[in-house]
Amino acid sequence: MRERTIDDLEVELVLDQVRRHSLSTEGRRRISVELFSDDSGEVLARRERIALIITRLVAGECVLTPFPSLEGLFESGRRKAVDFDGLDLVALSDYIASLGLLARFEENTWLANEELARLGRDIAEALDGEGHVKDSHPLVRPLYSALEKERERRQSYAEDYIAHNASLFQSSQAVYRNERVMLPVRRESRSAVQGYVQGQSATGSTFFVEPFELVELNNRVTLAQDEIMRVKRQILLSLSSRTRSLLPLVAQMAHYVADFDFHYSFACQIRADRWEAVGFGEDMRIVSARHPLLGAKAVPISLSAPKGKRTIVLSGANAGGKTVTMKTVAILSILAQMCGYAPLAQGSVLPLYTSILTDIGDGQSITDDFSTFSGHMSNIASICREARPSSLILLDEIGSGTDPAEGAALTDSLLDYFKGVGAMVLITSHYNQVKLHAYGDDAMMNASMEFDEEGERPTFRVIEGLPGDSHAIATARRMGIPAVVIRSAKESLSSSSSVSQLIASLNGKSRALDRKVSEAALEKRRYERLAKEAEAKERALEEERLRLQEGEADELGRWMKEARRRLERLVKDVSTGQLTKEKTRAVKDFIASMEDEGTRAQELVEEGRARRRQAVRTDYEVGQEVLCGSFHRRGTILRVLGKGRYQVSIDSMKIDLGAEDIQLAPVEGKASVATFASRIPAPSLTLDVRGMRLEAAIEAVDDEIEACLVHSLSTFSIIHGYGNGILSQGIHAHLKKLRSVKEYYFARPEDGGMGKTYVTLAD
Repeated sequence: MRERTIDDLEVELVLDQVRRHSLSTEGRRRISVELFSDDSGEVLARRERIALIITRLVAGECVLTPFPSLEGLFESGRRKAVDFDGLDLVALSDYIASLGLLARFEENTWLANEELARLGRDIAEALDGEGHVKDSHPLVRPLYSALEKERERRQSYAEDYIAHNASLFQSSQAVYRNERVMLPVRRESRSAVQGYVQGQSATGSTFFVEPFELVELNNRVTLAQDEIMRVKRQILLSLSSRTRSLLPLVAQMAHYVADFDFHYSFACQIRADRWEAVGFGEDMRIVSARHPLLGAKAVPISLSAPKGKRTIVLSGANAGGKTVTMKTVAILSILAQMCGYAPLAQGSVLPLYTSILTDIGDGQSITDDFSTFSGHMSNIASICREARPSSLILLDEIGSGTDPAEGAALTDSLLDYFKGVGAMVLITSHYNQVKLHAYGDDAMMNASMEFDEEGERPTFRVIEGLPGDSHAIATARRMGIPAVVIRSAKESLSSSSSVSQLIASLNGKSRALDRKVSEAALEKRRYERLAKEAEAKERALEEERLRLQEGEADELGRWMKEARRRLERLVKDVSTGQLTKEKTRAVKDFIASMEDEGTRAQELVEEGRARRRQAVRTDYEVGQEVLCGSFHRRGTILRVLGKGRYQVSIDSMKIDLGAEDIQLAPVEGKASVATFASRIPAPSLTLDVRGMRLEAAIEAVDDEIEACLVHSLSTFSIIHGYGNGILSQGIHAHLKKLRSVKEYYFARPEDGGMGKTYVTLAD
């Protein structure tokens, strides 16, 4: 990748954010622009491994520790005659301990080499943090005991000698010189003490004498110390020998660690900043992208270039976010081709580029005698030579720094040249001629940064398909230019600003269209709710009908049992004895009661039918205007479906309704304003669905979205908890299908992390 591109896009600053998660020096070095690849197989393989690491990080079963640098160890290993330094061995021991944790994390038995693990344990037991053999080592501890005994014997001899000959000595305490014990003999008593004189005091009044018996004791202490040093040296040599034999294996594992580490670093960054997987294709579709260097200040941008559109002319107000938007597109492409992820929303698609070429910023150079324009042209000339069909080219304000007419003409010609090459080009420009040129070419498209006319401030939102006005006067006013200058500038504007007026008109129409789309989405939500309510009422009526039928069946059963008993008694009475008038009358009375009961039931049915016919009108005709549902939306009957059901047109929607859901609309005399009384309560802003079943949670989310739309709120949050992920995955899948939802994303770790989702509704 070109150095100019790296500098223009501040790639190293972005990669530094990833490097801060690295566990090793080698892994940190791997995170570089050299990872940029146009091989989709390689990028997808990285993405797959990163996704697996993220899954294991979320599970949190094993926490990894940093890997110390082994550069000193490998440097010593290359010099075969050199033993390893104790500090390098300690670094190896710590490295092996981190390898053990990585082996558990990766479930990789090769990393858990037992011989290497034993060496790491032995080093940790033998050496302290400074790389010195511990005094508590099993081979060293007895030697220190022996040394201490020799020191005690020597001290005891010196103290006894002085105590028995006190008049000969300057002091009652022996002295140490060159780590040997001496006796401080008075000058005049020198001949009374037999031994070696090892020195005298500065005044010459005291001689330091080592009696012959003390010489042997001092020598024994020195030999004990030498033995300790010898054994410690032997321990270091043994550890060094074992290390050298395993050094090739350590080098292989260090290579594995470096490869794992750069995947791990990206995985941590992806989790921390909620990056999403990027799809690769011919189209460019960026959804809610955030520049990684802006952090919480980033305003998400969305930008699409359908197939066939190879040039985007980005215009709009100064300080409106044009250059940041262009840089965001480029840095996302670089990150996506490094790891398969980028800080944007799901559903984003980017092409694979073989090179990214930029001309951003001031190319002026005093030492090279370059003006601003010359600097731009020199760089763009090299871009023209390097451009390929699979290149992404970013040009910021080309043609600036020279005559506007010539600059615009040069810009148009460059765009045509790059179109011939087939490269993907993003440029920023204030030239109206360039905007018109993009309008007239099917391979090019305009886009602009939205500007709040009332507040005279940029919103940093990208509007596709429309050019943007520069709003230079508004920006100057906001920057504090005197009012008299502003008024004079406005007066100087002539009719030549027709293109700006056209842009303003198009922006107004675009905003009006956005409002219409939002209103249509709201109406659709209302009609969907009406349909749900009608369906719920129908289910309730069906349940009530079944309940009544069951009740009637129970009552009829009881009546039939009683009638059967009466009939059985009559049959018995008639069949025994003689047929009398009383028996005949009883039979006739029974038959009459049966007929009366049937007549009464029939009358009740007819009365119910009459009441229903009176309550529900069923004589509507095609073309009649009716009020529909509980919201009394005005519609027109299109078809009579029969059985009390009608097809009704409400705005641009066709809905099938029963006669009970409509009523004849009053005749409209003059235009009136319809008001709607929503039964939806005010939104809760934070919706807690923990403990709910998925179906109930989705219904609660739908209610919250409708409440927000009705009450003109654009965002709310959902607390669904972690659990087994059913709620969060189900809710995200549902939100993805809703056109009224602009974006959704997990909260930051300190705000709930993956247990909480923020939802932003479409404007």
